[in-house]
Amino acid sequence: MHPEGVKWVVDLLSRLIQVDTTNPPGNETPAAKLVGEELEGRGLEYRLLESAPNRGSVVAWADSGEPGPSLLLLSHLDVVPANPEEWSVDPFSGAVKDGFVWGRGALDDKLSVAVMLRVFLDFAESKRFRGRLIYAATADEEMGGRAGAGWLVERHPELVRADYVINEGGGFEIPARRSVFLVQTAEKGVYWFKLRFRGAPGHASMPRSGDNALLKAAEAARRLARQPPVDLRPAVRLMLERVLEAQGVPALARRLLTSRPLAGLVPRFSGDAAAMVDAMVRNTLAPTVVRGGEKVNVIPSLCELSVDCRLLPGYGEDWVRGYVSSALAGLSYEMEFIHRDPATESPVGTPLYRAIEAAVRAEVPGALVAPYMSTGGTDSRFFRVAFGSAAYGFVPVRADLPLREMLKMVHGVDERVSIRNVEFCYRTLTRVLEAFYAGLG
Repeated sequence: MHPEGVKWVVDLLSRLIQVDTTNPPGNETPAAKLVGEELEGRGLEYRLLESAPNRGSVVAWADSGEPGPSLLLLSHLDVVPANPEEWSVDPFSGAVKDGFVWGRGALDDKLSVAVMLRVFLDFAESKRFRGRLIYAATADEEMGGRAGAGWLVERHPELVRADYVINEGGGFEIPARRSVFLVQTAEKGVYWFKLRFRGAPGHASMPRSGDNALLKAAEAARRLARQPPVDLRPAVRLMLERVLEAQGVPALARRLLTSRPLAGLVPRFSGDAAAMVDAMVRNTLAPTVVRGGEKVNVIPSLCELSVDCRLLPGYGEDWVRGYVSSALAGLSYEMEFIHRDPATESPVGTPLYRAIEAAVRAEVPGALVAPYMSTGGTDSRFFRVAFGSAAYGFVPVRADLPLREMLKMVHGVDERVSIRNVEFCYRTLTRVLEAFYAGLG
C-alpha cells in the first residue's frame, strides 16, 4: 500500500462529500473534476465526459504493455437526498471526527470513489498489473445509471470495456462465529408494470349504481401480495450455506435447511435479514401506487395499480404476464410495462472471485466469502449485459457498528464510515488486486 494512502483517502473522501451531488439533479461534474485533479500530472490517461450539462463521469486507464485481462474499478459520484434537519451533522460537511468520516456518500458510494482511485494510482504508477487497468467514477447510479455508467457503455465502450469489474453492492461483513463477507454476484431483474381496471361511474351515495374500478384494483393488489413460490437459485443456496456454516451448523443440517428454505431457513433470520432472504429466494411483486377516482361522491370508472416486480435470473416478461394472468383470473385488466431490466449474474470461481477469497482470508483469518444476489440494482448490470463482464460488488467493510445500523445509514441519517474501515477497505482491495495478478501466472 501507499505509505500515506489512508490519510490521502480520508482527505479525498471528505472533500468529495463536501461536493453536493444529490440526485436528482446530480450535478456530478464538480466531483468528477475533483477526481480529475488527482489524476493530473501523473502521466495517466483520463477523460471527463458529460452525458448532459453538469452530469460528469471520469474514466482513467493504464496499459501494462503485456498480455492480460482488463479490470475496471467502478464507483459512482451521485448520492441520494439528505435532510439536514434529521442529521446530527451537516450531511455535506465531510466532517472527520470521533474516528469517522461523516456525510452523505460516506458509504454509498464516495468511499469507493476515493479508495478505488488510490488503489488504481498505486498499481498504475508502479506497473504492478497486467493487461489494462481502468478506473471509472460515474454519474446517475442512484437514478438508474443511464446518464452515467449506462451512457458510457453505450457511447464510449472502448473506454470501459472490461473482462472483470469490481463495483459497489457487496463486501460488508456478517458477524458470526466465523465472519462472512458477501460478494454481489447477481442482481434481480426489474419489471415494473401498471394494471388498468375499468368500470362504470355512478353516484357514491348508491354504491351499486356503478361498477367500482377501485375495488377491482384492490382485489388485484390483495392477490399479488401473496407472492410466488420459492425458487432457490444456486448462488443464493451457496450464500445461505456459508452463513449457516459460519453459525456452526453441521453440513448435513445445512443441506436439509437449504432444501426447505421456508420451513427451516427463513425463521433463522429476523427483521431486515428475514425480509432480505425471503426476497432472494423468490420472484416478488409489490403493489406500490394506486390512482383512481376524481371526486369523493363519484364511483371511479378507472383505476391504475402500479407494481414493482423483481425477478430472479432466468425469468423475464413472459413469466410476469403468465403469473399475473393466473393470479388475477376472473378480473379484466390492461397491462403496460413501464420499466424492464433483466436480471444479471456473474459466475463464482473466476480468478477475480478467488482473489477476493484469498484477500479476505489474509485480512480476517477464518472468515468465509459468500456470493450474494442483490434485490436492488447497481451499475454492474450494464457491464454484464454489454460485455459479459464478470462483475462483483465488493467494497469491504467490517461490522464495527451493528450491521443493522450500518445498513440503515445507507440512504438514511448520519451516514458515516470509520477511519479503520477506510484503512481496511484500502488494504483489502489492494490484496485483491495483488492476488488477482499473481494468480494469472
